[in-house]
Amino acid sequence: MRITKVTTRNGDSGKTNLAKGEKVLKSDDIIHALGEIDELSSVIGVCLAVSDDSSISSYLMKIQNNLFDIGGHISMNLNDNSIVNSEMISELENQINFLNEDLDPLKEFILPSGNQFSANLHVARAVARRAERSTVQLYIDSLVNNPVIMYLNRLSDYFFVLSRYYNKQNNIPETTWKR
Repeated sequence: MRITKVTTRNGDSGKTNLAKGEKVLKSDDIIHALGEIDELSSVIGVCLAVSDDSSISSYLMKIQNNLFDIGGHISMNLNDNSIVNSEMISELENQINFLNEDLDPLKEFILPSGNQFSANLHVARAVARRAERSTVQLYIDSLVNNPVIMYLNRLSDYFFVLSRYYNKQNNIPETTWKR
């Protein structure tokens, strides 16, 4: 698809078109989910803008592409969840396990902190959780073993562990919650 004109005025009535042409209100659950997935990709873009590790950046770009695929799948309003497969979820879990290998176990909650990169990873984690909540609402009738929900759930874990990993690799202390 080529976009040649951004301002169309088609959405001025509070409705928008899905990929198959169906019109829905901009307040519809499907638009909430799409918007939050788009916001998550944008936050990842902010992380990429300040990333200094090419392997991390490469994987973050892969996640952005996966999110774009998920958004397209949701916009097509498809009933199956074939866009996310078990390999994508396993790969994310493997990334989490690799990053977590050298991290100290948590004894206290940590506060989102670090440098600009790792702090923005915490923003990505929070937005991923919100995108997951919106997507849960969208798929309320098919939550059991729903791969889209599972992927978004693992994604928030990934951002949390990646932030801790990055901070440790760069000798940035974690800020723990004080009672």
